[in-house]
Amino acid sequence: MNTFNLYDPSTPDQTSRYLQVENLIAGLGADIVAVQEVIGRGPDRAHDAQTGLRRLAAATGMSCEADGMPLLAVGGGVHHAGLLWRPGAVTPVPGTVGRFTRESAGMWHSLVTAVFDVGGSRLRAGSVQLSPFSLEWRRRDVAQVLRAMHSDSIPGLVGGDWNCHSSATVPLADGGRAHYDSDPYPRASWHPDHVYQLDDLGRVDRTVAHRLESALLGRMRDCALLAGVPWAPTTGHHPADRHPARRIDRWYATWHLPDAAVTGHRTLEASIVGESTDHLPVLVDLDAKRLSTTLYPQT
Repeated sequence: MNTFNLYDPSTPDQTSRYLQVENLIAGLGADIVAVQEVIGRGPDRAHDAQTGLRRLAAATGMSCEADGMPLLAVGGGVHHAGLLWRPGAVTPVPGTVGRFTRESAGMWHSLVTAVFDVGGSRLRAGSVQLSPFSLEWRRRDVAQVLRAMHSDSIPGLVGGDWNCHSSATVPLADGGRAHYDSDPYPRASWHPDHVYQLDDLGRVDRTVAHRLESALLGRMRDCALLAGVPWAPTTGHHPADRHPARRIDRWYATWHLPDAAVTGHRTLEASIVGESTDHLPVLVDLDAKRLSTTLYPQT
């Protein structure tokens, strides 16, 4: 869930909105929450972002400490990604935290991962935010996501603000196929922000997601398609958003997470979220009993 500049010290008048975000997350009832845009600025940005994640955990009744530190990866700028979990529902496995940052992995923002014990099975969970501006940087970011989530045989889910459109297609009644996420830009009035989402021909760029989703490349599966739910936007409801309605917040399952383990998927309604954040939370239901550890295919 993108929390829209949470706890930004440069906007002290946002306290009431921060409370709305806290109440929103607390009300989700989720066992694991992937958050983006916890703010930390300047030379103390790591300390401030960690303090922010601890504040969010305390306000929502969740946990954020693993191996003695908040489960957060420091971004290259002011936006940072973290993980929260419900104590007693899942437990982080010691020594499994992965932090992928500007310094360590060349990421625009960051990615954080950890393996959780979920009812006796193991699941790697991740939280990520890709670059909103650079197509080339988003491609590099995706490479780090694949590196982190496919590092071993533990199945995983990674949620985040991908800042790009999916490349996935769905079958049509006439036997053809169409993109699950249609291109919204031809129907929208031009705005300079749009250029960061378009290719050289003015079409919405799908090459970043293709690296994630292609059966020949990353083999990550979009949980909305695994659950078979109708398309729903995750952005476009907030007055600060200059783009048409888009679905740039997604949960992906790794190639070795069984399809049947994803039992539900929904996007929270804009009427519930209001203007507390410019992204709508996406929730995935997972049947932990259907998780299994799959070895890499032999070659």
